[in-house]
Amino acid sequence: MTPAQQFINDRGIMFKVERNGTIVSELKGLPNQDNPQSPKYVGFLPDSDVKIGDWIINSANERLYVSDTNTDFFLQNKSQLKAYYQTTVEHNAKSETPSVSFQIGSATNSVIGNQSHFSMNINGSIQDARERVNSSNSSDKAELHQIIDLLEQISQSQEPIQHGVLSRFASVIQRNSWIASPIASIALNLLLTQIH
Repeated sequence: MTPAQQFINDRGIMFKVERNGTIVSELKGLPNQDNPQSPKYVGFLPDSDVKIGDWIINSANERLYVSDTNTDFFLQNKSQLKAYYQTTVEHNAKSETPSVSFQIGSATNSVIGNQSHFSMNINGSIQDARERVNSSNSSDKAELHQIIDLLEQISQSQEPIQHGVLSRFASVIQRNSWIASPIASIALNLLLTQIH
């Protein structure tokens, strides 16, 4: 048994492998990264049935899209199958193809782009924010989830954003400055969908 295989067996977590909308197996894998600049991957035992285009789902129900695979060798023996992945947000961002509509003449009540594109961005931004909160060590997780829930409710109701709606969360946002960017992304998408 190679060192990688021992590590996967000892410290790996269970992943469901989804292919074409169906769970085809459950395998033990170990999330890893060779160095901070290299892509992230999940190491599985060699010859595991994981293919490009599969979704691997961990016990936190986080879905990871397998964008590439590579077999690693140790002393001329297969050591592990590296399944390089993209998060759901990264995958959706790469697979979206922007479309733009142009109307010549009067542009009254016209939309540049389309509403479904904006909606997908909002949903992706909300999911990204939830993932970041879940993976954080913040003691304010409950309040951070309240902020995201509030923004999601606004997006679903399609009501205009009220001035100062997030002011009661100012101290939470200041203590967790890393959440400001995801919140700003969601709010900007909400504003763009409200422009008629």
